[in-house]
Amino acid sequence: MQFASAISREDQLEAAIEETLGILAQQAPELSADIALVFSTPHHLKALSEQLPELQKRLDAPILIGCTGGGVIGDRQEIERRSAFSILAASMPGVSVTPFHIEQSSLDDLSDDYWQSRFDFDNDDEPAFVLLPDPFTIDAQKLLDSLNTTYPLRPVVGGLASGTQSASSCALFFNGEIVHGAVGLGLTGNFNLHTVVSQGCRPIGDPQIITRCDDQIIYELGGRPALEVILALIETLSPADQRLARSALLMGRVIDEYKDKFERGDFLIRTFMGADKQSGAIAVGDVFRPGQTVQLHVRDAATAREDLHALMHNVSHLLEAQTASGALLFSCNGRGAHLYGEPDHDSRVVAETTGPVPMAGFFCNGEIGPIGNTNFLHGFTASIGIFQEKTSAD
Repeated sequence: MQFASAISREDQLEAAIEETLGILAQQAPELSADIALVFSTPHHLKALSEQLPELQKRLDAPILIGCTGGGVIGDRQEIERRSAFSILAASMPGVSVTPFHIEQSSLDDLSDDYWQSRFDFDNDDEPAFVLLPDPFTIDAQKLLDSLNTTYPLRPVVGGLASGTQSASSCALFFNGEIVHGAVGLGLTGNFNLHTVVSQGCRPIGDPQIITRCDDQIIYELGGRPALEVILALIETLSPADQRLARSALLMGRVIDEYKDKFERGDFLIRTFMGADKQSGAIAVGDVFRPGQTVQLHVRDAATAREDLHALMHNVSHLLEAQTASGALLFSCNGRGAHLYGEPDHDSRVVAETTGPVPMAGFFCNGEIGPIGNTNFLHGFTASIGIFQEKTSAD
């Protein structure tokens, strides 16, 4: 299994293509690509509509997918707020790769039969997926829910295409064409996909049990008004954490209630939407049921650094017997230099664990990745997929 990646800052697409193809040829002169993933800022979108077919021909890759991003990641660089273009090419012998493109009009037809007619595999084949939806033209949550239902416990990594604030700046790439809806890959065979979802948070206080709720509204925690519990907890925090809680307070919902102890990575993080002082209820961007465990979280640059380092350390032992071949990094457009005050942070941390493997990705309108064994749409997250050839022990 061999990957290669390249990135360009050239303002003109033709020059960017020449630069990236030249880097790929130097990096892996014998590479015969099975797939190519292409990420571009919207600066190149008009030219890409004309040059994508020629690009795929020159890559000699039978499968090409990709999308626009407000920023682009490649070769351990994160280029934001200017033109950028990135390619990840891969030769994956022993791996079956099925590309797919789906539009909003097909969502009502989604079923196990639909997906199984698209893919020549079932859940026993242990598939993994890369998913790139356009948030302006498809219901990404409904699409992801369908994949979760048909292929339970199987990882999906990806991100929602981004650009500027307008829908016209978002686009998907599929085998030489500009398309909308969602594109992706279904993969089975001789590979492992190790996933990391860093939500950039740390828990504060103690876990609480929801005792009364209605969808997004939580009325009671442990039999007390939810707002009362939260305000009392904030009063026990250090002055620094109190300041964070007032500006960046989040709610984490435990995914696996059967665990004896809840740790980093066990929570799905969601934002607060509001509170009602009279009833003591709070509104959170999730759907809840009584008996679930939740815990408050806070987020800042230092916490995001710590969280990503810790989670990458957790997967480092998986790369000891067999090194990584390549990686995909899908980062929230609220991370990057805006969060850390410096460029390239997340890609650098990933490379510290994987080594200098080829890497590509983009800054997303939302990120896709698993918490526990279920895939979710996230915000303010770095979702990472690390490809590794299987060993005989696998």
